[in-house]
Amino acid sequence: MVSTRFRPKDLKLARCHIVKAAHRVADQEMVIRKLSLKGRPSGLAYELLGRLYDDQRRKLDRLKLIEAMVEVKAPSCTGALHHPGTPAPPCAIVRSCVIVLPDRQSPTPCSETDGRPYLL
Repeated sequence: MVSTRFRPKDLKLARCHIVKAAHRVADQEMVIRKLSLKGRPSGLAYELLGRLYDDQRRKLDRLKLIEAMVEVKAPSCTGALHHPGTPAPPCAIVRSCVIVLPDRQSPTPCSETDGRPYLL
């Protein structure tokens, strides 16, 4: 059995890959929506969307593996004070179908049937 050591850098890279995969899925869903509005065949677009979902699922599984192996060091209580008004950390996995961000004009769409997580 091969032992793999993961570093926090690997965790950061895996999170970036998840974000890119989520963007690809959202873009493909918009393409399918446009094709259906125009009445054009979208069979190939659905096949690509299925492959993108599989790719995103594999990347999410890898992220979970890396998160389980990497020990994320939390700041000590004496070194950092927690303020109730501070925002959440920049990377958080969200399991909602619509993500509302204050700095964007529109929410990120996702499929309501899946509830797949998106990384912010």
